[in-house]
Amino acid sequence: MNEQDSLSALQGVGLAPERATPIVGGWAFWTFDLDGSLIARFPRNDEIATAARRELALLPELAQHVGFFVPLPSHHGVWCDRPFFVYPRIPGRAISRSDASPEVFAVLRRMLSDLQDFPVDRATELLGTGLPQQAWRNHFERLWPVIENLALPAIDVPLANLVKKEFGRFMDTPFDFPYCLVHNDLGPEHVLVDEKTTLPIGLIDFESAWVGDPAIDFVGLGAFFEAEGVDQLIEKRDLGERPAERMWFYRWMGSVHAVIYGVREHNEEELVAGASELQRRLDARP
Repeated sequence: MNEQDSLSALQGVGLAPERATPIVGGWAFWTFDLDGSLIARFPRNDEIATAARRELALLPELAQHVGFFVPLPSHHGVWCDRPFFVYPRIPGRAISRSDASPEVFAVLRRMLSDLQDFPVDRATELLGTGLPQQAWRNHFERLWPVIENLALPAIDVPLANLVKKEFGRFMDTPFDFPYCLVHNDLGPEHVLVDEKTTLPIGLIDFESAWVGDPAIDFVGLGAFFEAEGVDQLIEKRDLGERPAERMWFYRWMGSVHAVIYGVREHNEEELVAGASELQRRLDARP
């Protein structure tokens, strides 16, 4: 999708920005900055279009529940039979390692608690996850055929066999954790901080939001800030049984997603890098 396509689609919802500047880096959406004041997101495929519909259902109520900024759609429409939406740009920048401090971790800890305290029954309704007790397991059961058909044939046999073994081990283990709303893709690029104070002020990109394991929202930030950051973010949170093992599983699964993306987009560089990182993460079992 190019700038002209986005400007044409935006006219259909009553918007006429002078510029739609692409924001590069995302796998799921074509994203544009509209004159520095609005953000527009267009799904790249039908799977992400379904996720965008869930996001549109969740965000208005989530914005009322939490004490920090989340995208709040102001306009939405349809482009190429897929929903898109526009929201006021949240001021700030992505968090960096240099921002790490006890105060920053304390704010992040409160934000995650706030997010995961969203009424779980309402989250299941808005996201269409089904029963909270089954939503997380069903999520991975639906994911397995994608892994089997796309990721495993693209990596070497020993690595594919290890993925199969560890995935099966995870699915055979009791899901002993408190179910809640999770962002489900909470890397540093999705945490915004105030440019002056460096304190976190918002979370963005909720297309992967689901009902499931609270531990997953500590994985990306934990890898970014390393062990000390993980400890400060989790502090006294009850994450259920064997949280370190579950977080390891989610960590290497992130590389499986990178392999899938490389296959789907015919991106050999992403595929090779994803497979290499997958092996490294699997080898780092706690």
